[in-house]
Amino acid sequence: MNKNKYKKSSGGGANAGGGGGKRHSAPSGKSVIPEENLLTWFRPDTEVFEAAAKEKMPIVLYFAEEDVDPIEATRQLHDADLAKMSDDNIMFVLITYNGDRTPSFSDGSPIPTSKLLSPNPSRDYNITRYPSYVVCDWFGNEYNRHTKTPSARDLKKQLEGVTESMNSTTSKLQTTLEAAQKALEGKDLRKFFSEATKNFRTGVVGLEPAEETIKLYRGVIDDARKEIDDMLEERPADADARLKEMNKLYKDTELATAIKDAQTILKGR
Repeated sequence: MNKNKYKKSSGGGANAGGGGGKRHSAPSGKSVIPEENLLTWFRPDTEVFEAAAKEKMPIVLYFAEEDVDPIEATRQLHDADLAKMSDDNIMFVLITYNGDRTPSFSDGSPIPTSKLLSPNPSRDYNITRYPSYVVCDWFGNEYNRHTKTPSARDLKKQLEGVTESMNSTTSKLQTTLEAAQKALEGKDLRKFFSEATKNFRTGVVGLEPAEETIKLYRGVIDDARKEIDDMLEERPADADARLKEMNKLYKDTELATAIKDAQTILKGR
C-alpha cells in the first residue's frame, strides 16, 4: 500500500520534513512537531480499505478543507500514542472535502452499500463542515464524529471502544434479523420487509446480521422476480390478480417497476 501512503520522512510525503531529522518545521507562529508525534496517513483507496478490513483495523476518516495543503492537513492531529497506533493497528485516511451533493444512482433497492467505496464519501457520510473526523469500524460504519480536530485523549478512547460499539450494534441488528426470519418463516412478507428495512435504514454493512439480512432480502426478491418471469412466459389466468397483490407487497422495493411492466405486458396479450 505504499503508493497510497503519506509517508512521514520521505521528500514530498504529506509528513515530509526535510531529511531524516527528528523534528519538523511548522508554519510561522506554530510550534515544531517532533517526528514521533506525526501520524501515518493514507489516501482513500480500495486497497487501503481492503487492508483495514483484512486486518480488522478501525478507521479514522479526516475530511480536510478543499485545496488544502496535505502536509499542513496531516499535521493538524499529532500525538505520540496516536502516531504509534497509526503505524500498528489504526488506519488514518485523509479525504479532501467534496461539496457536490448530486445524488448517486439508485436502482430502488433499500440495501445499504459501503460508504468507504463511494465516489463521494463527503456526500454519503453527510459531511457538512470541515475539518471533520469520523471514527469507523473496518467496514466504514460510523460510531463517532468530530467537527473540529479532537483531542488525542478523546480520539484514543473512541478508537479503543470501536469493538464494543460493533458488538452493541451487532446485537441490535441480530434482534431485528430474528424478527425478519420469523416473519419469513410465517410467510408474512409485509412483516418481513418491515423488519428487514429497519436494519437497512441503519446504513450498517459488513457486520454478520447486516449481511444475513441482505442475503435473506435478496433471496425473497430473486424468488419474486422468477415468479414474474414465469407468469410472463406461462400467462396463467390468475396472473393479473397475483401481480396486483405483488404490487402491494413489493411497492417499496426494486421490483416495483418490473411488476408494473409485467402488468402492462399482460394487458396487451
